[in-house]
Amino acid sequence: MTAKRRGRQAPKAKAKAKAKRKAKAPVKARVTAGAAEPARRPLAFAVKAMKAKVLPGALIGKRVFAGAASDSREVGPGRLFFALVGERVDGFDYCARAAAAGASAVVVNAKRGRPVGCDKVPVIAVRDTRRALGDLARVVRRNFAGKVVGVTGSNGKTTTKELIAAALASAPRALGRARGGPAGSVLRTAGNLNTDVGLPLTVLEASGREAFWVLEMAMRAKGEIAYLADIARPHVGLVTNVAAAHLGRLGSLDAVAEAKGEMFHGLAAGGIAVLPADEPRLDSQVAHLPRARQRRFAGLADGPGRDAAFVRILDLVPAGGEGTTLRLAVGGVPVIVRLPLAGEHNARNAAAALAVAAVLGVPALRAAEGIGRVTLPPHRSRVLQVGGRTVIDDCYNANPASMSAALRTLADSAGASRHSFALLGDMLELGDDARALHTALGREVAARRLAGLAVLGGLGADIGQGARDGGLSADRVLVTDDPDIAAKAIARWSAPGDWILVKASRGMRLDRAIEALVRALGSATAKPARAER
Repeated sequence: MTAKRRGRQAPKAKAKAKAKRKAKAPVKARVTAGAAEPARRPLAFAVKAMKAKVLPGALIGKRVFAGAASDSREVGPGRLFFALVGERVDGFDYCARAAAAGASAVVVNAKRGRPVGCDKVPVIAVRDTRRALGDLARVVRRNFAGKVVGVTGSNGKTTTKELIAAALASAPRALGRARGGPAGSVLRTAGNLNTDVGLPLTVLEASGREAFWVLEMAMRAKGEIAYLADIARPHVGLVTNVAAAHLGRLGSLDAVAEAKGEMFHGLAAGGIAVLPADEPRLDSQVAHLPRARQRRFAGLADGPGRDAAFVRILDLVPAGGEGTTLRLAVGGVPVIVRLPLAGEHNARNAAAALAVAAVLGVPALRAAEGIGRVTLPPHRSRVLQVGGRTVIDDCYNANPASMSAALRTLADSAGASRHSFALLGDMLELGDDARALHTALGREVAARRLAGLAVLGGLGADIGQGARDGGLSADRVLVTDDPDIAAKAIARWSAPGDWILVKASRGMRLDRAIEALVRALGSATAKPARAER
């Protein structure tokens, strides 16, 4: 009797079926904020890419390097050290320390010569160390066979980057192989390495065998996104939104849109632009691209272009401390996402992530499952349980649009049965309108019917005045420079079951306020608890 007649698969058929199942299955735990082992490349490759010279002394010979650093404390054996000149630190002074830590070579400005203590390592001389770092990353990117995603925007860059990485990690094995790397393996920007230094360092930390790179790009001035996009050459470029961030440097929302839109002019050949359906300021930035190379996403609000958007949010149901349940349409396919983040602004970030994943061929249902497993870095919409209160730790950054979204989320999450409070700080880089915008923020706090407000920072008085003008009782408005005093006031006013928002621009270091709340209320527990990948 044959194996087939006995109801069993023959060995070849069994192996074939197993391979088919394996090709369809997602691979777990493949999102990294840096390669486990950066690619090893000859030092001669770096010298050529940077158009550099090797100073007399130790020769490069057959030496190799693996990864790079601009901080001597992060140098390990084989890393390439770039002696950058910063606002407070001169990397040239730390070359000897990098050499002692095992640097494969040090890169210095040619005019400064050989650093003291670097007799046993090659010294590579360049015209500009910062530009040389970018030049090397640019050449490494050209040799990458996978797909690159670029992410920028006024709000939500980091959150959306993490959502995209989680979605792409769910890619089928066959798709990963087609992209030139292991199925669904994703390298994404770690922390705040999203600048003209951080992005190149991220690229140099890659193994080169990943299927996808997700690179976040920050900017403070015109031309910075263009520079980063020229290095990254993204196959998919996303702008999350345009809002009143960096107005002090750029002057207007139109100028912000133009600066963010530089992403779309730096795409790889055939690259796709992903952008909000309700942001007309970006229309001119994608005018050079045919419709087939544009994908738009839309939130709940009706507006021009919403019905034609590639990804649309159809429904949003708040789930308290567990986040949000979303119903979306992705290219006409209905999708449910259980998003472990609160607020419509985070729902829009999820919609953008689904659009990016779809462009790269990840099935919508797979991408939605991946998004449901996302874990965010600290201080970005993270929900904590502190002394029975639910604290939204969103103090990584802030501008008027993100503050408004966070206050709306706070009010919606607390609902009618619980009180909500805010511990806020300054929004930075808003230019001449800063005081008026902070006063308007205080009025919005009152309009959202918060039960109390504590504010820190030089513009805290304006927030407080706006809240009092809007009708919030003066005895529930505290302006102080001390995070402990602010936290104790919120602790005194609130009760178990209440909600607290903590938010300000990063320069305000409102993580101190989170620590103060923990001291005032008790230990903190992250909710939902999700393992880091």
